[in-house]
Amino acid sequence: MPGRGSTRQVSRSRTRLSVIITAGLALVLAVSGCSALGGSDSSGTSSGTSQPGGPLEKVKIKVGVLPVVDVAPFYRAVDNGYFKQEGLDVEAVAAPSGPKAIEALIGEQVDIAVTSYPGAFAAQAKKAADIKIVADLYAAREGHGVLISVPGGAIANPGDVPGKKIAVTSTGSISDLALMSVLQSKGLDISTIKWVPMALPDMGPALKRRDIDGAVAIEPFVTMTEKSIGAVPIVDIASGATAELSMSGFAALSKWVKASPNTLAAFQRGLAKGVADVKADRTGVLEPILVKYVKIDQGTASLVHISDYPESLDAVRLQRVADLMAQFNVIKNHLDVSEMLAPSARK
Repeated sequence: MPGRGSTRQVSRSRTRLSVIITAGLALVLAVSGCSALGGSDSSGTSSGTSQPGGPLEKVKIKVGVLPVVDVAPFYRAVDNGYFKQEGLDVEAVAAPSGPKAIEALIGEQVDIAVTSYPGAFAAQAKKAADIKIVADLYAAREGHGVLISVPGGAIANPGDVPGKKIAVTSTGSISDLALMSVLQSKGLDISTIKWVPMALPDMGPALKRRDIDGAVAIEPFVTMTEKSIGAVPIVDIASGATAELSMSGFAALSKWVKASPNTLAAFQRGLAKGVADVKADRTGVLEPILVKYVKIDQGTASLVHISDYPESLDAVRLQRVADLMAQFNVIKNHLDVSEMLAPSARK
């Protein structure tokens, strides 16, 4: 049986061996650039890992977008690699309209989609889907959405609008809801307006032919029709009770939000960097994006009225849209918008 001296020698030998092994392991990890826990580099942008939130549930995501001014922060985040910095591989999927983008979302053809708020709120109210708003995108300011006509046409002032043919992208949208709100506040009869659903690019030519009496144009089409046919503004739809009305945001299905919280957080962080950039530099950042993705010339891009790119979701502002929909019977019952906001996106 070994004595106490022998025991101390064994203990010291084990201690020295442990130190040698630990030092060797530290050297290997330092050379390889890997962490013992995660097996990835310190940037957290490879192997589906986002540094602040841990492993991403889904690295490659599809985002349904529209070629409109609203989406400039997203395009900036793509072009400047902000999503890649978060470990995301983002594929932009073009949609012809907001309703089509929501259809693609409900059909799970995309993970996240740009939506005008009435489209998402109507789908939720009618139980077509369980939708969460994951990021705000655009809030109207003066000049963004305008009822336009032509010089010498049937509409010269707001009082001429009742009974006339007015083009809108779709009924039950921000376009007709906001206009009805403004006209009603002026004591005008909105029940006689003849709404004509029409794509934004077709409104200018239809006005020129006098097929319609007026059109609710959204930028950049307000500026484009002013330049091309001399269109004149009649009513700004973002005025009075609808001033700074929330226009659009990003939506996802509730089940996707629950299943992919880290992926969603990474998307939100990348988008936030894009928002900061376009808000900070119109000439150097925003206008080139409008030329590249919205397909307008530089002259038009420099004249387009730019509204607000909110940095966070505000349930109070979004509730105004849902209340407007209920007021004009687009949805039958009160919709509590706060329940639709993704937890990570709440103000």
